[in-house]
Amino acid sequence: MSCERTKEALYLLIDSDEESNSALASCREHLLVCPVCRQDYAVLRKTARDLSALNVPAVNPDLANSINRRIRIEAAVLASNKREASAGRRISGWVLPRVMPYSIGAFASVLLFAGMLSALRPHFRALNEAAAAIQLSNSRTARLAAAQDFLLYDITRPVTPAGLAADRAPFGEESPSLNPRGALAALTFSTGNGSPGDDDMVVVTNVFTDGRASVSDVVQAPRNKKMLDDFQDALRENAAFVPASYDQRPPTMRVVFYFQRVDVREGKF
Repeated sequence: MSCERTKEALYLLIDSDEESNSALASCREHLLVCPVCRQDYAVLRKTARDLSALNVPAVNPDLANSINRRIRIEAAVLASNKREASAGRRISGWVLPRVMPYSIGAFASVLLFAGMLSALRPHFRALNEAAAAIQLSNSRTARLAAAQDFLLYDITRPVTPAGLAADRAPFGEESPSLNPRGALAALTFSTGNGSPGDDDMVVVTNVFTDGRASVSDVVQAPRNKKMLDDFQDALRENAAFVPASYDQRPPTMRVVFYFQRVDVREGKF
């Protein structure tokens, strides 16, 4: 038997009186040949004898009474808590069977509805987009069908405001149609009115229901001020655009108008 295992068994050897235990017998055989373990065993035996010789202190009767009193107080407190807990348990036992099923059912219904709504949201969005696309397609088809009556015109006849608006039916909602008989249309074909040179301007124009318009803001003023004056005179002279009913556009809309004048000189060939 090794010294390490013998040291572990020394405590059992001191406390046990069994002579036939095989483990203790091996420990005794090791003690016969190992002086180190035999010394440890002697120290442990002496310590055990010294401890057994000590007097056991007598218990104070007052201490025992104090302990008993504290135990009774703790028992009373536990009993009171138990009675309060039992009252709460009775109340919960009456409430829970009546309220809990409805609350759980309502909560589960809300969760189920939220889950279904979240799952069906892409389908609702797709249906709305499809409905909007169908409505837009039907509207454009109706405008194009109505425009067929105006597209069959004789090239020898002048262009009318209604015919031009019908020709621009797909774009009338985004931009108003120019009145072909208006002064603004005539201004685009003018030769410059004695103002040669390249020039351009950008203005914001308010277009109203009857086709009349007015300058709201000048984004880029021309170098030649007469160009802006001619533009405003053309707007005041008569309706610059066709009525809103021709274009199926909003009654009032704002248009950014880019006006450019280019001086083209003819060459001799």
